[in-house]
Amino acid sequence: MPKWFHITISVLLALLAIGFSILICGKHHWGYIPCAAIAILLFGCFYGFLRLCFWAGAKIALSYVEAYQKHVRPRIEVEAIQKYIAEHPVEKPVQQSPIEEMAEHNKVLNQEERLRRFMETCKREREQFIAIKEKADEEKLAKIQAYVRQTLMAFDFTDEELFQVNECIVSLVVHGVVVPTLPIKIERTGKKMQLTQHDLANLSWNIANQYKLPNKLAAQFAQYTFPAWFWNTTTETLAKKLKHRSGDLYIKIDENIIDNKYYSN
Repeated sequence: MPKWFHITISVLLALLAIGFSILICGKHHWGYIPCAAIAILLFGCFYGFLRLCFWAGAKIALSYVEAYQKHVRPRIEVEAIQKYIAEHPVEKPVQQSPIEEMAEHNKVLNQEERLRRFMETCKREREQFIAIKEKADEEKLAKIQAYVRQTLMAFDFTDEELFQVNECIVSLVVHGVVVPTLPIKIERTGKKMQLTQHDLANLSWNIANQYKLPNKLAAQFAQYTFPAWFWNTTTETLAKKLKHRSGDLYIKIDENIIDNKYYSN
């Protein structure tokens, strides 16, 4: 029984007991104390009768539930099973002749053989596809590395510096990460001083664009590979302004660097 229901019933029974006690005491001209005693007695009787009714109701309901579980439900389940069996009779298997059984067996073997051959074909084609893709990826990376080398050679980058840039490109496009600390610091000296932040930002964008890499990763590549140019620039600022088309630029935006025959090996 919910608590709110119990409180409500108790209040109603108390009001009913008080009402009856007032009527009785008013009829016989009794005082407050007899009236209170009668009210308490009536409330006890009403409440006890109500509890008795609830107890009896619970017992009757429980007995009905037990009777249903023991007698009615099993009979309903048996009748449902019998009805299902009647509506779905078990078909007897058709007896095949030895010739038919042999033909069926050969059919299964033929299916297994076709499946085996199909799987071998898929395996061979998948291996060919992977080999072609790996070769294409290697050729694409080689063209990009050639583009970068031949672009930076014009500004007197040393072989060691070009090798370091080459390794940074591999880390960027193959593993999707940049190298934060490099053994060789590329100094901004000689003809390299002709290159500006815009030039090297365009170079980084040209590389990243071939692999659809995000601007933030391309900006980090420019910062960590060429720190002498970007020491006072944040990654967020550089990522927002990575492409530059106006001004006196040595390295311009080129969306098709791998298709440029000049840079092919």
